[in-house]
Amino acid sequence: MKVFDNFNQLKKWKIGKAEKWLVDHAKSVGIDIDGFEHEITNHFKNHVLKKHGDPKKEMMRGQIAVVEDDFGKISDVVKRPDHAMIGAKRDGKDVLYYVKKMEDGTTLYVEEVLNGAENKSLRSKTMLKREKDVNESKLKNIVSMNNKTDLSKAKIISPGTGSNPGCKTENPPTAANPIQPTGQLSTL
Repeated sequence: MKVFDNFNQLKKWKIGKAEKWLVDHAKSVGIDIDGFEHEITNHFKNHVLKKHGDPKKEMMRGQIAVVEDDFGKISDVVKRPDHAMIGAKRDGKDVLYYVKKMEDGTTLYVEEVLNGAENKSLRSKTMLKREKDVNESKLKNIVSMNNKTDLSKAKIISPGTGSNPGCKTENPPTAANPIQPTGQLSTL
């Protein structure tokens, strides 16, 4: 009799629906994510801590180690990024990239668009942190450095939130006044 290994069983946590600005911009590049939710998984968390959680290794890469508390910040990263890249493809799948500068570094978070019959979600793929700010040009360089990501239809959006100095939000988001960034679109 084979013993069931719960450690490898996929566990998912929903962290919120895709914001209207994200749905609208995704639609402009041919990706329909209306009604999709952001989700993180235990496999993602294990991957990130294994690949980007060692302080010594990350320092050698010019990055900051991801710690447990960083997973709780993902919701803010996807709702109010400084920049988001939409329309990129990796291994034939749509991938979304988000960048947000925070007090403890700049977070780069990546999601895969799952559009199957039973699972329509924006699933966590990877995450890392950098000491330095990541502007639009640097984001493009980071994403394209592996030569595995197709950026031919990708666009970078700067929704006007977070610490992006080029975009200002006159009415910052609150519970009574949620964020509805119109965004600035730049073609790569």
